[in-house]
Amino acid sequence: MESQQQTILGGVDPEIMDRLATRREAIRKGFSLSSAAAVGLTMGSVPVALAALSRETFAQTPSDILGVLQFAFTLENLENEFYKAVLGTSAVAAQNSAFAGVRGQIPAAARESIEVIQRHEQQHVDFLRTAIQSNGGSAPNFTGSDFDFTGGNGAGNGPFLAATTDLDVLLLASQAFEDTGVRAYKGQIPLLLNNTGDANANMVLESACRIETVEARHASRIRRIRRQRNPGLTVVRHSGYILGGGLEAAGVGGLALPAEAVAALTAIYAGEENTVQVTWNGTQELRIDAANLPNTDVIGDATRKRAAAQFAFDAPLTKEQVLAIVNPFIVG
Repeated sequence: MESQQQTILGGVDPEIMDRLATRREAIRKGFSLSSAAAVGLTMGSVPVALAALSRETFAQTPSDILGVLQFAFTLENLENEFYKAVLGTSAVAAQNSAFAGVRGQIPAAARESIEVIQRHEQQHVDFLRTAIQSNGGSAPNFTGSDFDFTGGNGAGNGPFLAATTDLDVLLLASQAFEDTGVRAYKGQIPLLLNNTGDANANMVLESACRIETVEARHASRIRRIRRQRNPGLTVVRHSGYILGGGLEAAGVGGLALPAEAVAALTAIYAGEENTVQVTWNGTQELRIDAANLPNTDVIGDATRKRAAAQFAFDAPLTKEQVLAIVNPFIVG
């Protein structure tokens, strides 16, 4: 299993490393920022750097913590059951049968990665169940029957039906699930920040941050698989410069998708073209356009700087946005 995990965690695209090195070089050449912000930029994260300058605070209550856990639990079960159905290991025979047509198209190396991803999702489910119960909540027992992976609210013929027969659509759907998870966690983590020393809250916050990074690695790995299958396909976010949001951020390429699927993907990637960070200096709200930061000419021309700034943001999705995205995949 260790070697399989390295397939995901160690398989960083050269493009990513090149971009991180570019940011480090920009810092070396004279960013006039605090040391904390410089560390954030060295890590390749403009949002982290700007957050180091922010003094925004968020207070959490036990109900906030439980709400985040239950929200995350539903998302992780959706992903876990999806991958089990794809692999043919679901406890629901109908779900295994639904993906039989595409299962044989999955290359061995890609299947190995999907198996590792599924095990990660199961670990997330198990952890969140325990955390919910520890916080006085109730965690339902989801099965494959609770989900409709075509996005048809249980009809089984939703806009992503082609994912059961077409590997390229399946991988796109997988990427979309993972990206939704990343943005959903990012939207909920502020509710857990600035706790007052509660050890349980600290544990939940740390775990949520760790799970978010794992989901991002999953998304990156799926993108890598997609680019290996279609070298000419622009699959952005972790693999190429972003020039816009919506379908461009999804990397739809030449796939023919029904209008409902296009609308779903547009909702998932809404705001991915963002370059503006909103922060607080203690007295007033500040809006900083990362594409116009000083001393960033090393990145390239204006188009490349804006694309790199867009790349640096994983814009959060609100709970309401995520529920609207996820609802069609839940039966009933």
